[in-house]
Amino acid sequence: MNEKLVSIVMVNYNQERFIKEAIDSVIAQTYQNWELIIVDDGSTDQSVDIIKNYDDDRIKPIYLEENSHICIATNVGFSHVTGEYIARLDSDDVWEKEKLYKQVALLEEKPNARVCFTQVNLIDENGQNINEKESELLNLYNSRQKDRKDWIRFFFFIGNSLLQTLVFDRRLLEEVGNFNLAYCQSHDFEFLIRLIKKTDFYFVEEKLAKYRRTQTQQNSALTEQNNRRFFNEYMDIRAHFFEGMSDELFKNTFQDLFVNQAAETHEELVCEQAFLLSKCIGYSMENPILGMQKLAQLLNDGKIYPVLKEKYGYTSKKYYQDNTQKQFYTKKDEYMLDELREENKRLKQENENQKNHVEVLIDLKEHQQMYIGELERELAVMKNSRSWKVTRPFRKVVRRVRNNSRKGLEK
Repeated sequence: MNEKLVSIVMVNYNQERFIKEAIDSVIAQTYQNWELIIVDDGSTDQSVDIIKNYDDDRIKPIYLEENSHICIATNVGFSHVTGEYIARLDSDDVWEKEKLYKQVALLEEKPNARVCFTQVNLIDENGQNINEKESELLNLYNSRQKDRKDWIRFFFFIGNSLLQTLVFDRRLLEEVGNFNLAYCQSHDFEFLIRLIKKTDFYFVEEKLAKYRRTQTQQNSALTEQNNRRFFNEYMDIRAHFFEGMSDELFKNTFQDLFVNQAAETHEELVCEQAFLLSKCIGYSMENPILGMQKLAQLLNDGKIYPVLKEKYGYTSKKYYQDNTQKQFYTKKDEYMLDELREENKRLKQENENQKNHVEVLIDLKEHQQMYIGELERELAVMKNSRSWKVTRPFRKVVRRVRNNSRKGLEK
């Protein structure tokens, strides 16, 4: 196999504990034609010193003066790639030795393959496998949809289940663009949506990467601020979901859900998109707001409104009626947020209990050390006393008698 250059983009921010293992896993790849572009996003720990310790021309560090967020840092990395393929690796994750080789081999063997993922193992802060402990999450990350159509529907109705194990054709970056800076938490998801609109996803059905789950990540992910931001970002992504999607791809993917199964023209398909946006999304949350916004636009579109009225019987009066519904947060949303709040409280309480337990153990150890110290001092005083010295011969006799007794019992 002619080894094409793979550009690996790694963004790092204060991962001094894990970044060496991540870099070493790249160096250990059996596929050796790579460049590793490390964008340090203004780290304040020892990360930069660790990066500078590597003497390998294939490692190309970029040091940002201040923290800018992963989207900007990743786009900086993208602007420096020179390879025919691009891969991403988080600075706290790890690759198996065969990862790049097997992914590039698949991309080279299949003429239409432009994006390739692998399965993962889950590890904790200490590198210990937690697949069994996090089996539900593992199954989600390693789940597969049948084809491109199913992936698009999964993204639209459920959300994302893919981790950044992908290797993709560099030309796709020119076609879909960089990370969208508007998304703090959902940048990967939005980028994958743009990719799936362009090409199918392929998979190496092996666990060739280790995805690290740290307690800090889990705790920060459960804050109410992050939950609301994630929801807002997801709603915005969904609002723009059909942009850049060809009429043919849209029809082939969603036709069985059309209000009008015979919809063919572009104007009719735009109407179908509005109705789809009114349907339930992940977690069965009923949020017709996006569909209502789209329908409001169509009511004022002189070319599409006649189609909306004639083909679907949807008029401004019907819109007024629909607009009386609650359109944003529902009880189910609040239930979900309440559950997340409770989980966050539970984790904080568990952490506090562990701290208290440690404090008790430390206190107990200190008391034991004090008690041992007192006994040692008393023993020293006793040994220096006259009675201890006088009775020394008798103690020797007692020990001999005890030893003889034991020997007799053994016989």
